[in-house]
Amino acid sequence: MIPCVWYVSRTVRPWERTLIGDMAFALRARGASLTLYADGGATDMELDGVQSWPALTALERAGRVLLSGRALWHLWGRAPSWWGLVRLRFRTIHTSLEEEPLWKGHPSRLLREQALEGESLLVPAFESHVSRSQRSQPEDENSEVPAVYLGPGGVTPALKNALRGIGDIPIIDLSATHVSPTSARSGILIAGAGPSEALRSAVLTMQGLAVAALKMPKKGSARPGSDSLEALLGPEGYFPVPEDTEAAWGEALEAALSERGRQRAIAARHHVKEHYSADRCADSLIAAYSEALEGRAR
Repeated sequence: MIPCVWYVSRTVRPWERTLIGDMAFALRARGASLTLYADGGATDMELDGVQSWPALTALERAGRVLLSGRALWHLWGRAPSWWGLVRLRFRTIHTSLEEEPLWKGHPSRLLREQALEGESLLVPAFESHVSRSQRSQPEDENSEVPAVYLGPGGVTPALKNALRGIGDIPIIDLSATHVSPTSARSGILIAGAGPSEALRSAVLTMQGLAVAALKMPKKGSARPGSDSLEALLGPEGYFPVPEDTEAAWGEALEAALSERGRQRAIAARHHVKEHYSADRCADSLIAAYSEALEGRAR
């Protein structure tokens, strides 16, 4: 397989960097030659050999681009100003989570609902991160105090009222606090809307969290749901909250903080391990790279 160079933009969020680290780990397990540069923090990736792009001098950066041989370059996130120089010399592939990205290479997506115009669909991997982080986890998963983790979007009055009824359980605002994917292992995540938040839900549910999300019924169906969350966690892997009322939120919180929440989290992890394994991830990357190198579109 042709050598690969990955460039992770500063615009990539912490949990997305965790996911990218998992995918790089999966590709390297196939014996691929992979060089990875990060414009920003790289500790979330938990991957050996990640190089800091800002730490390089201008001369070093130019050398890394000009002397990278026959490599295929993979851009994650928004393109830097110098990306045009890369595209002049090499075939490139671009993975974006933006709603309307300006593609800077062969287009690829991580969620099927976003790959509607012929983009290559990459299968995210979560399992490899779990296997690498388990060494540092305590043996007793029940030893941690459960918490409620709030995704972005703010707390509605109905949810705020419902939270008053859960007692002394800690409430953590993820928009103000960066929570490591290996530290949030007991409780419930109130997931925000959008594909990126669905990916964070999958990352955190692999560490033990149950997930609840406010979702209105799908078109033509009386059943609430989310395409992204259902694809990643399975239809029985989270708690869909059908309406923004205190009663609906209270029911979801009570269920998620009980044995039912643990069962939903287990179901979600089984779904993720079955459908988003390291092997499937590596297969999808190799297929997308083949398409990019041959100039083919789906």
